[in-house]
Amino acid sequence: MTAAVTDFSPLFNPRSIAVIGASQDLTRISGQPIRALKAAGYQGHIYLVNPKYPELHGLKCYPTAQAIAAPVDMAIVAVPAPGVAAAIRDCGKAGIKFAVVLTAGFRETGTAGVEMEAELKRTADAAGVRMVGPNCQGMVAVPSRVWACFGSISEEIELSPGDVSCVFQSGGFGYAIVNLAELQGVGFRTCISSGNETDLTTPELLEAFLDDPGTKLAFAVIEGTPDARRLLDVGRKALATGKPVLIWKSANTEAGAKAAASHTANMTGRADLFRAAFRQSGLIEVDDVEPIVDIAKLVSQGRRAKGRRIGALSISGGSGIVFADRCVREGLTLPPFSAATVAALSKIIPAFGSSENPADVTAGIFNDMGLLTKTLEIVLQDPGIDQLTIMLASIPGAPAERAAEAIVAAAAKTDKPMHVAWSGRRSKSEAAYRILEAAKVPVIPTPVRLAQAAAVLARFEEDRIRLGSRKPPAPAKPVALTLPTGPVALSEAESKAVLQAYGIATTREVFVAENESLLAKVAKLSPPFAVKVVSRDIAHKSDVGGVKLGLRDVLSAEAAAKEVVANALKAKPTAKIEGVLVCEMASGLEVLIGVVNDPGFGPTVALGLGGVLTEVLRDVTYRIAPFGIDDARDMIGELKGARLFAGYRGQPAVDTEALAAMLVRVSAMAYAMRDRLAEMDINPVFVGASGAVAADALVVVK
Repeated sequence: MTAAVTDFSPLFNPRSIAVIGASQDLTRISGQPIRALKAAGYQGHIYLVNPKYPELHGLKCYPTAQAIAAPVDMAIVAVPAPGVAAAIRDCGKAGIKFAVVLTAGFRETGTAGVEMEAELKRTADAAGVRMVGPNCQGMVAVPSRVWACFGSISEEIELSPGDVSCVFQSGGFGYAIVNLAELQGVGFRTCISSGNETDLTTPELLEAFLDDPGTKLAFAVIEGTPDARRLLDVGRKALATGKPVLIWKSANTEAGAKAAASHTANMTGRADLFRAAFRQSGLIEVDDVEPIVDIAKLVSQGRRAKGRRIGALSISGGSGIVFADRCVREGLTLPPFSAATVAALSKIIPAFGSSENPADVTAGIFNDMGLLTKTLEIVLQDPGIDQLTIMLASIPGAPAERAAEAIVAAAAKTDKPMHVAWSGRRSKSEAAYRILEAAKVPVIPTPVRLAQAAAVLARFEEDRIRLGSRKPPAPAKPVALTLPTGPVALSEAESKAVLQAYGIATTREVFVAENESLLAKVAKLSPPFAVKVVSRDIAHKSDVGGVKLGLRDVLSAEAAAKEVVANALKAKPTAKIEGVLVCEMASGLEVLIGVVNDPGFGPTVALGLGGVLTEVLRDVTYRIAPFGIDDARDMIGELKGARLFAGYRGQPAVDTEALAAMLVRVSAMAYAMRDRLAEMDINPVFVGASGAVAADALVVVK
């Protein structure tokens, strides 16, 4: 088992580095880190390890890491794949705690590579060495001038230092994002290409970034991770520290349910589970470079949005309209300015402008810095405004410089976030850009992008309050159940017995075995009845005519029992029929509650509207189990058809609290049974005026 790391400074800020497999050819993968470290101005000791040479590139060369006989914080490993495990073992004996393994040729190459990677993991664990990689492009720590990498990034030694740290599984793509973001004004601290993540994973590295005092924002670009559940901890830590974490999740195809028995598994893709984790923990999903850039700029200002109310000043009525439209779409509000604010602005803004939010102050006001400063101060003092946006269109030169000076002066007198939407050419307004950047006033090129980033800033602060106090409930103790061994889909009767064991309400019903009298058993139930065939071999009973509903009396139920058995055997002659269930009919709003047990996230609960139409409507939301009542309420509110719960077009309101309580119990059950539960449907669940009840269930065990 890998030991937890509490101090990542030897990786992020190493005082000395060993390059194991150092090459005399600085163009090779094992030579490029040497060239990059020197060119970047790394001030620590560089030790080269290669038994073939006594000296390379003006540095002494050692036969092994142990032979260095001096403290080494981090190793760059670039030897052929069969020799990596031995190199890591050598690092352990030398007391080196971290290694960046650039070498490829492991699980990505097939069966032999999988076995070699497993041996590498065992070796690293035994040696006490934490690894980045293998099959990675390496890492860059800008403040400490560490370029432990190869490829094009090894030549990008002029990256600007800043407060953003990042991790990505694809080195080529990840460092392309870094370059694009840096060109747009984002400065970086630590950037890591994680490769195969044999040891250190994306979630663990993100947590390390959050512990780093110099990091204000972290982002990750991932395809997937076996450590996915840990992302929930990352999100909670982000909320606790006030440092947003952005996730760009790729590989979002809906290919996760090829052989699924349940509706839930057939509807669920990996993207659904990641988005559930994001919503549940406060992580922020992004899907391109620009959102990363824009959010990073707003966060770097170091000011928290105290609400969704945004004020806007513009020299262009058109940009104000576009900005307002996107603000509303993103959940921000542009409240009317107070009467005092409007009155004060009206004395400054020309008559052909507008003093209402978003205010059109016209371009003329930018010719008088005093008037602009006064305008900004008036709006910032409005108690109904939480953030302020200034839209400069594309004004250049001296007017832009005057505007920048006024904006910076106003920003120094407030703790409210201030940001600028401006598309002016830098070549014509270099002084203005430098003034704003020096004061950390973010400049975003379009009103739409700025509205989107400002909305993220507001939602993150809301999540800190809304989600920050939520703690995962204590796991429920597993209930002693007699389950068949091996993978099997339980019959409805067996599935409902599992639900009942965990306190989940089901319809009143009786099981009637093949040779039992239905008349005697059904006497305790009240019509109308539903009659359903019971067989582990028939997961979807309605598809084979195995269900009859709305039966008004016992005789009708008896006839229906014979019919559903006959229908089932006709459709599937090899099915083993155990008997029938006779159930009291339920009524109310139909929903589905389901569970999928994901290899990375573990049990995940789904809630969908529609009963038998759930797969058609696809109005579904998810949460990672276990969760509490507040998360369950959020699930209900997220459904597109959530208004149906409150009553719609004469229909009565239903008991959403009972549904929320059922979701919590299902999540507890799913987590308690995680070692055996593969997937599950409770479909339909009827939510009535008082209570919720499961009318059908399918539990698949593994």
